[in-house]
Amino acid sequence: MNGGRETNRGTGAGAREILFFFLRFLAASILLYLVYIVAGKFYTRLIAVIVEPLLAAFGYEIIMDKAIAITEEISLNPVVFLSLVIAVGRISIRTKLKAAAIGVAVLTAANAVGLTLAFVSYYRQSESWWTGSEFLSLTINFFLPLLLWFVLLPIRSAFPFFKAGE
Repeated sequence: MNGGRETNRGTGAGAREILFFFLRFLAASILLYLVYIVAGKFYTRLIAVIVEPLLAAFGYEIIMDKAIAITEEISLNPVVFLSLVIAVGRISIRTKLKAAAIGVAVLTAANAVGLTLAFVSYYRQSESWWTGSEFLSLTINFFLPLLLWFVLLPIRSAFPFFKAGE
């Protein structure tokens, strides 16, 4: 009988923890998106500056207006990743800051590669390059933030109701 009550309490605590996670995620996402609206132009410009020498390696020049327009579409993944990092409870600020720095650096590099591929496909008028850049863009935007979140943070310790073997 006692074991049943503990399980119910554990389930209730787990449900509360998930609810609080989603509420923190929503609040962080809204706040970071508002910051992105104001300061995102600096991030998109940074990506374009990183891409300039990469394009030069292919013998192409960057078209800044086009680069910023493309980057605006693909550069929200740091907002998603940072929202996930902020939303997780029970992890130290130091661990979160380290994960945030590494994750944003990886996402920035991935965004630069994606933008480079988009430009190379544009200059070469290549359908295969375009398909590759679109696939990479989808991967970078949807899967890479989640993968980095799982890899860089001790998620299982943040949600104690997930126990090995149960």
